[in-house]
Amino acid sequence: MSFGSAPPGMDEYQRLMADRAAAGKRKRLMFGVVAIAVVGGGGYFYKRDADKKKSAQAILDAAGRFAERDKSEMGSFWNCTLSSEVDVGQFNSADQIQQRVESAYFTQQKTYSEHLTTECVPKLEGARSTLSSLLTDVPEALKPPLEKYIAALPKMQSGLESYAEKLKLRGAVKDVDGAIQEVGGAFTAEVTPESVAFEKFLVCAIPDLDKKKDIQTVLQDLADTCKKDPVPFMTKVRTDCGALVTGLDKTGKPSASKTFKANTKKFVEEDNSRLLQAWEYCGKRSRKGKKAIDLEDFLLATSDYMESRNEVVKTAREEAARITGQPLPKEKEKKAGAGAE
Repeated sequence: MSFGSAPPGMDEYQRLMADRAAAGKRKRLMFGVVAIAVVGGGGYFYKRDADKKKSAQAILDAAGRFAERDKSEMGSFWNCTLSSEVDVGQFNSADQIQQRVESAYFTQQKTYSEHLTTECVPKLEGARSTLSSLLTDVPEALKPPLEKYIAALPKMQSGLESYAEKLKLRGAVKDVDGAIQEVGGAFTAEVTPESVAFEKFLVCAIPDLDKKKDIQTVLQDLADTCKKDPVPFMTKVRTDCGALVTGLDKTGKPSASKTFKANTKKFVEEDNSRLLQAWEYCGKRSRKGKKAIDLEDFLLATSDYMESRNEVVKTAREEAARITGQPLPKEKEKKAGAGAE
């Protein structure tokens, strides 16, 4: 045996060690590749998640800017219109706004019409211009409700301007209704200025008066008409017949109509309280209905405004939740509540 030669089995051992070393190298290389893939994949998913959050936040930020502009610009308009600081978001319906508008009117009946046109309408115009500018860079998901919101503003303006003009006629309406009560209170069978004027008024206001057999028939017809649709009836009465009782010359010599004697015999009562109450009922119901009609265009547009105002915020929350795959807060609450049961 020579000291320079390898001992028996050494070549096999070396081959085995070499194979193990090569296998270990391949394994380390494989782990390295896998690790790189994992890190790369994690980076991809992290970036995708970050992009989603960024998109969702952009929508929420846009809705936040809208809410701030609405609060500042439209808030100023509502404070002017309702003559007090209010949060329109607290109202559940346009009917509540109608009540507040009418309350504001009663605090300044003589000047409210001018107040609306000279002070409040310009604020609405300014709000419309400012809020319309948001459309240029708003996310696509928010455009439909925002467009609906902006479209409601000019309709609100025209409706409010129309209402302001109609307010100017309310004084004349009350004058006629007051004259009916005053002149009707002096209605008797005697030929006096008041009696002659009121009898002519009745003939004008109730075209088929000659067919009414007694006062009860007249009262029933007035009740039925004014319960069903008082506004057109009283509008016609005031327009066509109001002049017969307003501005009455009580000092002049009256000229009774041919129907005066027959009508006073059928319709005059001791104090005429029932007839006057019937006309008062018609007057009040028509004035109340007229208020709603006068403000109708404004209220319809306001309903669209309130609905689209809420839709902008709701859409932003829903879209952000959809992008991130997260449930809305109320959905989380429901799940929590279900788990607690």
